[in-house]
Amino acid sequence: MRKLVLLGLVQGLFLLAGCGGGSSGLVSAPSNNGSGSGGQGANAVTMKVDSGPDPTMGYDVDTPFITVTVCAPGSTTNCQQIDHVEVDTGSYGFRIISSVLNTSVASALQQEVGTGGNPIVECTGFADGFSWGPIKVADVEIAGESASNVPIQVIGDPSFENEIPANCSGEGNKEDTVALFGANAILGVGPFADDCGNGCATTPANGWYYTCPANGMSTTSCAGVAQSEIDQVTDPVTDFQTDNNGVIVQLPSTSEGAASATGTLIFGIGTASNNMKGSETVYTASQSYGDVSATYTTQGGQQLVLPYSYFDTGSNAYYFADGSIPSFTGCSSYPGYDTKKPQSWFCPGSELKLSAMVTGQNAAQTTVDFSVGNAYTLFNSSATGTVFNDLGASSGPPPTDCVAQTTTDTACAFDFGFPFFLGRNVFIAFAGANTAWGPGPYFAY
Repeated sequence: MRKLVLLGLVQGLFLLAGCGGGSSGLVSAPSNNGSGSGGQGANAVTMKVDSGPDPTMGYDVDTPFITVTVCAPGSTTNCQQIDHVEVDTGSYGFRIISSVLNTSVASALQQEVGTGGNPIVECTGFADGFSWGPIKVADVEIAGESASNVPIQVIGDPSFENEIPANCSGEGNKEDTVALFGANAILGVGPFADDCGNGCATTPANGWYYTCPANGMSTTSCAGVAQSEIDQVTDPVTDFQTDNNGVIVQLPSTSEGAASATGTLIFGIGTASNNMKGSETVYTASQSYGDVSATYTTQGGQQLVLPYSYFDTGSNAYYFADGSIPSFTGCSSYPGYDTKKPQSWFCPGSELKLSAMVTGQNAAQTTVDFSVGNAYTLFNSSATGTVFNDLGASSGPPPTDCVAQTTTDTACAFDFGFPFFLGRNVFIAFAGANTAWGPGPYFAY
C-alpha cells in the first residue's frame, strides 16, 4: 500500500507521505456496477471513508475504515473495540498501533518468543516507510466472524523502540503513531494469508523477523530469525471458521469531493447469499506475488507492460509511471508548494481521461477507464472532502523493460488504488483457497 496523508486540508495544501500497507513507492483506483448481491450479515461489516481517526494530526482521503474487536486469547470479556482500522487489499495481516490498546488488553496479549526466550519483533516495510513492533497473539472479531490465536503486530511498542536495526530504519520514515500511520490499525486482506511466506520461514536474514531483548538500548541487539508461516503475522479472515476463502469490497459511486462514503466488506466468496459472483470476470493472479499484468500507454506515447500490477484499497490514488503528466514536484508555481517536501500527486492542467488494459494469468482481459484530475485543485475546492474518484500519483520514472525484469517491481506495477473500487464489487480470492469459480489467488470485478 502507498498513501499520502494530508496535514491540514486548508489553502496551502501541505502534504506528508504517510501510513502504509504492504505492496509497493510513494503515496502503498470510475464506475462499473458489479452484480454480486450486497447486504449486511454476520459475514459483513460496514466500511466508512472519512477524514481518519484524528484529522487534526493527519487528514485521510480515499481510505476505507472498519471496526475490529481485539481480545486477550481465550477471553470473551477482556476485549477492546478498535475503530478506524484501515482495510488494505495490498497487504497481509492485522497490525495495531501500540498507543491505541488499553492497558488491560495490551498486557494480556501473548508475546511470541524465539530461541532463548527473546521476543519476536518485526520490521514491516511499506511503500512509504516502515513500522516496527513485537508479534503478539490475540483473538480477533469482525462483525459476526472470529479467529483465535492470531499473530498480530503491535506497532510502536516502547519496549523495543531503541533497538531498531539499521537495515530496518533504512527503509524510510518510521510510522509508529496514529498520526504518522493515518489509522489506529490496519487489516491486510490481500491474496495471501501471511506476510512473507516461505522466504521468512526458511531464511533467518529475511529482513522482516528478529529476536530482540525487551528494553534493549542498542541497534545491534536484535538478530534475524526464521519465522514459520503459522507464526507470521496472519490475515485473521483466513482463520475464520467459515467465509474464509476471500473477501468482497463493495463501495458506491460518489460525488467528487464527498465528505464521506459508506460501503461494505464481505467475508467469503460463494459461501453465503450475499457473496455470490454475478457477471464479474475472474482475473487469476500470480501464485508468487498475487499480481496481474497491466498495459498502459503514457501521455508521451510509451507503451508499458507492467507485470506486477494489483488492486489496492490501501493506496488512496491510482499510482503509475507517466513522466508526461505534471506531478506536484513540477507544480511549484502553486501556492503552498513546499520545496522541502517534494510530492508525487499528479496535477495536470485539466482532467485526463485515461485507460489501462488488465490481463489475468488466465488471459482474461478488460480495459479499465479512469480519470486523473489536478490534486491541488481537487483538495482546495473541497475543504471537507475525503472521497475523490480521480486522484492519481506518480510511482516514479517510467521503466524501460519490465518483461525482461531489468527494473524494480515498483516501477513495473500499475497500482489500481482506492478510486478503482468506487462503484464496483471487487472479489479477492485468497491463494490456495477453493471457490466455486476456481482456486485463488484471483480478482474478479
